[in-house]
Amino acid sequence: MPLFTTFAHYLAYLATDQETFRDLRASYDGVLVPGTIAAWQRQGTGGFVLSLSATEAAPPYVIDPRFPLFQQTLPQAKQSHSALAEIFGDPALVQTKFEPVAGQFTDARVRALARAWVDFNLAYDETSNEKFDKYAKRLKEEVPKSVDARAPELILAPYFVATGPQDPWWDRSKLLFTETCAIASGVSCARVVAAEDVFAIDGLLSDVPAEKLVVWVSGLNEYKASVDELMAYRGALLAATARGQHMFGLYGAFFSVLQASAGLTGAAHGVGFSEHRDWRELPQSGAPLARFYMPRWHRYVPVDFAQTLWQLDRSLCQCDCDHCGAQPPIAMSYHELMKHSVWCRQKEIDRWAGTTSPVLAAAALRSEYEASLKQLDQLTLLAPVRARALDLISHLPRWADALG
Repeated sequence: MPLFTTFAHYLAYLATDQETFRDLRASYDGVLVPGTIAAWQRQGTGGFVLSLSATEAAPPYVIDPRFPLFQQTLPQAKQSHSALAEIFGDPALVQTKFEPVAGQFTDARVRALARAWVDFNLAYDETSNEKFDKYAKRLKEEVPKSVDARAPELILAPYFVATGPQDPWWDRSKLLFTETCAIASGVSCARVVAAEDVFAIDGLLSDVPAEKLVVWVSGLNEYKASVDELMAYRGALLAATARGQHMFGLYGAFFSVLQASAGLTGAAHGVGFSEHRDWRELPQSGAPLARFYMPRWHRYVPVDFAQTLWQLDRSLCQCDCDHCGAQPPIAMSYHELMKHSVWCRQKEIDRWAGTTSPVLAAAALRSEYEASLKQLDQLTLLAPVRARALDLISHLPRWADALG
């Protein structure tokens, strides 16, 4: 089961990133398809994902049900929200005026939702033949055949976000998983444990058996989180691993890669975005902004600021990938920036997720921070530029402290 191998690198699918998915198949292990996109762009998304799954490399994929959409009011409901509700056979999931409550999800309704989701997953490899050939021809290799398209590697059961084991939403979330497994009957399923905040995740993980789990802490921004928050997350992973649980991070940045030493088996992120996510739906969304991934700082920065740093000292932006080609960040195309970021994450996984102990990782992070600080001190920087650069490396010592 690739989702739970160490360290599985999954990319969240977005239509604008098809070129990256095609060209960098050696730099990721699998594809995470958002349920909203799978439902709304059913033929296009399905055709692309299934054509990939039919190749010799055949990266596995799973579909995220994105079900917390339906435990909130959606006053500006999007077409993708309604399309996902239709997949579940329950248009009333989209509430535009009233805040849903857990009691509205009766046992019978939960059972029907689980059945609809299982049916959608089991038939997914047969529902997008209209676009399969179109995308298969773009793969720059022997054209795969639609008969070789694969189903999702497992079914991610629908889930709710909860504040703790006593939250009524948690009871409904557990029932969604139980019903999904019962209906899937022999097909592998995985539970998503979704916590309102980092201090709730340990209690939720403690309330489920030793099994394979997908973990999501809403809004956990690894770059801005405090040491206490980062330590709470790592502590919860360590405790769960000791109980025999195996966990994959639904979202994650470089700090998540470092949690391989705490038992995390992998993490997903979007191409250039979605290293963290708040469960509350944002009123506006769209394609991610073009950003440059700074390998030394393990984070994205705006292209214009990366260009400023590059002009001052190119070694700050140093990268060995072919997508950069030693060119300035501002000269890189959108797809070059995206490919660069995926390549960098895979190299981070190769270097850090295997045998690096937390003590050595913490020491390396502190060394990176001190070296960057010394280098910035030697440059002639305007005060605002210096302040921004210092803020952009401030996460490194926090990560090191959290590992301790």
